[in-house]
Amino acid sequence: MKNFLTSTVESVFGIIFIVVVTGFFVGVIFIAVKNFNSDIAIAEAQSGDVELKYVSQTERELINTWIADNNMTFPEGKGYRYIIKTYPDKPWLANSNLN
Repeated sequence: MKNFLTSTVESVFGIIFIVVVTGFFVGVIFIAVKNFNSDIAIAEAQSGDVELKYVSQTERELINTWIADNNMTFPEGKGYRYIIKTYPDKPWLANSNLN
């Protein structure tokens, strides 16, 4: 004779296990999508065939130094995307050994 209570308990634990595992994988997917759309990703530059996927920390420092050395100002709220679209020839690399 089969005990109904035992099969019910096993079914509930099975359902809970499946829900937890599914939640874990959904969470991993959301984290991966969020990282994929991070602020480092830069859209394709509008001029020419220049396509830039991300700006390295070294290049960010070179851009900041170039801006300070040339006493340049940019519109408030504009960042590296604006600078790269405005200057596709990357003049901040002219005096460095990265080019």
